[in-house]
Amino acid sequence: MVVLMNYSDHAPPHVHVKYQGDFGGYRIEIETRAWMRPGKELPPTLARLVETWVEAHELELLEQWENARHHRPVTIVG
Repeated sequence: MVVLMNYSDHAPPHVHVKYQGDFGGYRIEIETRAWMRPGKELPPTLARLVETWVEAHELELLEQWENARHHRPVTIVG
C-alpha cells in the first residue's frame, strides 16, 4: 500500500491510496477523512490504518497539498 498526492489535482485536498496495483480507486479527503466516491472500499483494517495516518499527519499533508497545487516541491510525509 502506498499513499500518493498528485500535482495539480482537483479539490478537495485528498490523497490517493495505491493498493494491489490499483491507483485510482481509493481516495480519502485530508480534512474530513471521508472516502471519496466513486471509489472502491479498502479492507476495513487497512482503511482504519490510512484514516489514522491521515489524521496524524493532517497539517503536513495540507501543507504539501498547497505546495503541489502551486507546483512547488513536495516532501515525503510520515
